[in-house]
Amino acid sequence: MSSYDIPGYDAWKTATPWDDEVSVTVTFTCHKCEAEHEDYETTGSSRSSEVIVDCDECGAENTVDTGRD
Repeated sequence: MSSYDIPGYDAWKTATPWDDEVSVTVTFTCHKCEAEHEDYETTGSSRSSEVIVDCDECGAENTVDTGRD
């Protein structure tokens, strides 16, 4: 039996203070090579309005504002 089969596991996992990851979809232009990325799926902290994503073209790290407060 995996943890995904345990009733209530997801609610418990997201309620813990050390696990605040949320799924985020962002659109950004790479600051280095200017490649455009639309609907880029990543994870971020529910406590932050920024996520760090890597460009698929050149590998540069980009900080993207998610618009969440």
